[in-house]
Amino acid sequence: MFTRRHFLKTWAALPVALQSQHVLARQLSDKPIRLLVAASSGTTVDTVARFLAPPLAGLVGAPVVVENRPGAGGALGSAAVAKAPADGHTLLMTGITHFSALYSGEAAATYDPVRDFKGVARACSAALALVVPANSPYRTFGDLLAAMKANPEGIDYGSGGVGSTSHLCTAIMNDLTGTRARHIPYKGNTQAVTDTAAGIVAFTCQGAAGVLPLIQAGRLRALLVTSPRRWDALPDVPTGVESGIPGFEVSSWMAAFAPAQTPDPIVVQLSDAIARIVRSSEFKDFCANQSMYVDLMEYREFQASIPAEDKRWQRVAELIKRS
Repeated sequence: MFTRRHFLKTWAALPVALQSQHVLARQLSDKPIRLLVAASSGTTVDTVARFLAPPLAGLVGAPVVVENRPGAGGALGSAAVAKAPADGHTLLMTGITHFSALYSGEAAATYDPVRDFKGVARACSAALALVVPANSPYRTFGDLLAAMKANPEGIDYGSGGVGSTSHLCTAIMNDLTGTRARHIPYKGNTQAVTDTAAGIVAFTCQGAAGVLPLIQAGRLRALLVTSPRRWDALPDVPTGVESGIPGFEVSSWMAAFAPAQTPDPIVVQLSDAIARIVRSSEFKDFCANQSMYVDLMEYREFQASIPAEDKRWQRVAELIKRS
């Protein structure tokens, strides 16, 4: 697990070119940058934000402070940044919940995910693991599937909130398998994972950062992963396709956004800085250790992709309304 000490140690070991605040043309002032994470502490997107923050501070010449803003499946964090001053000193770090939480029917429409933001850069992507308590009677996904089919309202699952990635993942799984389970939404993924380990809910779908430490500690057991291939960290855990669910592949990217009126020169500086970090061998190693993969899109390319992403996750969110 990547602790604060590990982040600082990794930052100190980064190449000098990444540490120099004079590498990039200066556009920002030296006042602190607030990097709001639309998820709770210890989640995958939070882990990425905390890895990026120290080298980003060095490259742009301003302190970067990570703040967690979970709630409403991720919509609270997005809404806060949409209303922030457009000076480059308030950024959002989020994933696909930037779109899906808004369309799930629970979050108030307090922002427009396309018009209210500029996509600064996309850094990486990660699949999820479906996990159960270590003492669960479900030894395989087949066991869980049979239980859901036999008792649709008797199996509870936890998520980070309505419209969260964990909620979407389970809705997709239920749709593909023709099953149902009772949704227990939490205010963040961390509590959903904690309650799964305690046996309060039967299962949850979560990113590696939130579950690998508990799997390794013997408190959780993974039944499948939603990536195209098995994780190096969990070589004995099958993929969704291997578990008999054709097409069951779910991943979420992690990306930075700025308020829509942020001047382009500032967005470009931030995007260039994130891209330099993401291209480093240290970031690639970090991703590998967290069962993620580098998925870089810089400002222009990422910004151009946002309308299509919006439509894609709006369609997927319809599954939630039907589930």
